[in-house]
Amino acid sequence: MAATECAAEFQDRIMRIYHYTNLESLALILKNKTIRFNRLDRVDDYEEGNAESLGVRFSKYVFASCWTEEPEESIPLWKMYGGDFGGLRISMEHEMFKEYNLFAPDLHIQTDTGFFSSKIPAKDMNNPDFFIFPFLDYENDLFYRQIRYVDNVFEYTKDSIKIGNINGNRGDMNLEMKSFGYYKNKRWEFQKESRFVLYIFPVNILREGANPEISSIVMQRLLNNIPLPFSYYDMNLKEDAMDNMEITLSPSASEAQKIIVQTLVDKYAPRAKVFESSLGKLVRL
Repeated sequence: MAATECAAEFQDRIMRIYHYTNLESLALILKNKTIRFNRLDRVDDYEEGNAESLGVRFSKYVFASCWTEEPEESIPLWKMYGGDFGGLRISMEHEMFKEYNLFAPDLHIQTDTGFFSSKIPAKDMNNPDFFIFPFLDYENDLFYRQIRYVDNVFEYTKDSIKIGNINGNRGDMNLEMKSFGYYKNKRWEFQKESRFVLYIFPVNILREGANPEISSIVMQRLLNNIPLPFSYYDMNLKEDAMDNMEITLSPSASEAQKIIVQTLVDKYAPRAKVFESSLGKLVRL
């Protein structure tokens, strides 16, 4: 295969995704080189945020970063997430997150090589207060998925947690995590949302090692709705992720806001590109 054909094939595999936000969030993304995942029970969809199973409001353990694969600018998304003025839309290649090559024994993991690849840094993988489900593959819809729009979210989550073989306060738990953060009511279908999702438990499963009681420990913490010590989680971007960032200014952006955006880009992401909105002379937000 010719080099030009290889390059074309590689470009075909690159997917760009889009996130509507505000100027303050852009400043934090550029300065910290992170993407914020917000807890699902704090998002604007109450139905999704209150989804439960066996009385467990599992959305408090689900963290999401919300995007869309739709390249055409969306007036509703501009209005909802960009605000009346100063909003913007960032576009990134969806394989954007930093990878860490971790020493597996430090994390109580056994591998053939002794190392473990993760998008979560060692300090968080080994935190005693929480456990971030580590298998984050861009091709795996456990981490990245297109939202499915349904009539009733609860119908898809109510049987996600099941307990069997109960003996005293102990029992075997079967948990279908993926149903949380996967479904939204059809009223939100206009968003055409895709998202990254993290599942974070209020107990570190890795640090428990081969403890035969681990299933019961997790079950009790979930049934008691034990809270996590934070409401958001910031994931680190790859070193070159912002080189390919594209920023579209709000249709209502003022000249001052344009200057601020360009100043931030010049300082933190000089290879990023800034564009005017295609709706600038068509829509008044």
